[in-house]
Amino acid sequence: MTNEKKESATRYHKKTMLAAADRLLTEHGYDGMNMNMLSKEAGYSKATVYVYFESKDEIVRALCIERLKVVKSELAVIAKADMSADEKFAEIKGVFDELSSEDKVYFDFICERGVGASTEREIELKSLIDDIIDGLTAIADRQTLAEKWYSYYGRKKTAALFGY
Repeated sequence: MTNEKKESATRYHKKTMLAAADRLLTEHGYDGMNMNMLSKEAGYSKATVYVYFESKDEIVRALCIERLKVVKSELAVIAKADMSADEKFAEIKGVFDELSSEDKVYFDFICERGVGASTEREIELKSLIDDIIDGLTAIADRQTLAEKWYSYYGRKKTAALFGY
């Protein structure tokens, strides 16, 4: 098999597993999903799942990254919009409120335990979050952003995202 075919097969298998994981996480939540359920839902052996993903956290991080890429685009549009800072904050809060209600598993994971810097996916997720926060500094400084976030989502979620 050529490298191109191997890479294509890898992308297909990962995509299949991530889609199955997304369905399970949506239905059962983070604590309710496990790798046995995922292997059955995706149609692979548990050993095969571990070939592509080393842990449930890695899978959830991959799904978080997908969602945050969309959020980053939405926030960039808001940051550039011709409106007051307060109006922008309201729009930004709306984006995150939507994420927190429609994708609660991912929102909570990002805010509470998804940020780290030891694995490749942790670094990618942290970098994406930092990029989002840096993009929002066009509206307000980092401290003001953290204070707004705190007022919306509380201490625990602020500490994890902003490093406080």
